[in-house]
Order: sequence, then structure tokens, then C-alpha cells
Amino acid sequence: MGKNYEVIKDETVGKDVRYVSFMGQLQRYDLAILDDHEDVNKKLIINMRKNRCLSIDKQDLHNKGVIEHTFNEANMEADEIRHFLQDIL
Repeated sequence: MGKNYEVIKDETVGKDVRYVSFMGQLQRYDLAILDDHEDVNKKLIINMRKNRCLSIDKQDLHNKGVIEHTFNEANMEADEIRHFLQDIL
């Protein structure tokens, strides 16, 4: 088979990962939180229950629709995540 792609970047980095599980009023949330190496002001949040990730900072946190869309959560669930992340970011 021929090569159908050109690798632009391929690097391995070591990261500290913070795993947080918490129970909100509506459901349980399991998140992995890492520093975003491409933007020092942002954190990479991985929703392990939904297999979705988001790079976000404090300013993005207040933009309605970001968490709802990315994590595929209803408004009330997204508000629980948003409230929790306020202390993290």
C-alpha cells in the first residue's frame, strides 16, 4: 500500500494528569484534567464517561454552549460541570 498521508507532527510528551470524579445533583462526572501545552492559560478537560475533550480557560467557561456542545450535555448538567471547573481553572 502506498503512503496516503504526510505526518506533520509526531511527538511524545510526559504529562501530569489530575483525575477527578464527583457527584453532582444530576449525575456522576469523571474528568481528567491536564495543562494544555499549546496554550498555558488553558486546561485540557477530558470527560471520560462521554469520551470527549475540551481545551478551555476561565473566559471560555462562561460562554454558554461550549460545554453543552462539546460534552453533549444538557444545560443543567453543563452548569454542574461549569460550576466545578470554576475552582480548577
